[in-house]
Amino acid sequence: MDARQPPPLLDRALGRVASRFMASRIPSPSVGLLGEPRTRAMLEALDAHRPRALALAAAWDAGEPGASEAYGAHAADALAFMRRRTVELARAPLERAAAAVHRRFGDTDEREHLDDPDLDPRVRVRMIEHLDALNRVIGSYRAFLRAMEPLFARDRPTRLLDLAAGHGGFALDLAREARARGLALEITATDLRAEYLALGEAVARREGLPVDFAVQDALDLSNLAPGAFDLIVCTQAIHHFPASMTARMFREAARAATRGVVFVDGCRSVMQGALIRTLGHLRYRDAGLAHDAWVSFRRFYAPEELGLLARLGPEAPDVEAKWMRPGHCLVRYRRP
Repeated sequence: MDARQPPPLLDRALGRVASRFMASRIPSPSVGLLGEPRTRAMLEALDAHRPRALALAAAWDAGEPGASEAYGAHAADALAFMRRRTVELARAPLERAAAAVHRRFGDTDEREHLDDPDLDPRVRVRMIEHLDALNRVIGSYRAFLRAMEPLFARDRPTRLLDLAAGHGGFALDLAREARARGLALEITATDLRAEYLALGEAVARREGLPVDFAVQDALDLSNLAPGAFDLIVCTQAIHHFPASMTARMFREAARAATRGVVFVDGCRSVMQGALIRTLGHLRYRDAGLAHDAWVSFRRFYAPEELGLLARLGPEAPDVEAKWMRPGHCLVRYRRP
């Protein structure tokens, strides 16, 4: 669907429903039911693992070989500890029920179709178009922008780097919104997969959108010029990385950004995963999108889990982690 064309009637109806949901204060049931035991488990994990993490972070900052990898491995151990403790601390009947559901449906080694390098290019493009349309309909891209705006520079253009951007769906939508609202942004979308970036470049050329595209390793930003970017973001890609890489990616971004970091991904929720899977089938008639949506939701983190991975390092006092409407985890770091 062309982003410049008015959305179909059904999409407008879905958008109104999503807007009402976003205006409410009701989080995902799993967030509400397991929030307290997860928070307690996170605090225990920080007490047990942060001292060693800080020592590894100092070694990393000093350039000690292998320190970054050791930091990531320690972060993965901390998350495993937190998840075990969450189950142990879930004692109320509804808490235990929610924990049981997460044990049943959480985590999977199943592969997303979009991660398959041999996927038919025509199928890939169709799935990407449907995914972008869905994000616009339910208001995800608008929510991401609202989360980032507090970190924008006020006296000059904000230089924004989008990590693991894939085909640049959010970066392109952000450029459209910046043009419509007069926001001063300089946007660079990056990924390791050049063939993904090529899809975004084609859209940018067709629509005249000022988005740069570059191949970049999200786990190593040492090639960036010091102070090159004000804000470093990653949206809807974190679930593609294991916890060790997620922790390293966040620290790399926090070290490189001059103003701050915003990481956003879906929130682990069986209910929301089933809803998006159903929309993939019924609205877009896209079995591939429905499959990938379900796999993604099984890989998503909870807000407290991403908060743990971001708070193990010295950035902890300036990190905010929370659930964000319509159904996402937000981690935001503002450089002091």
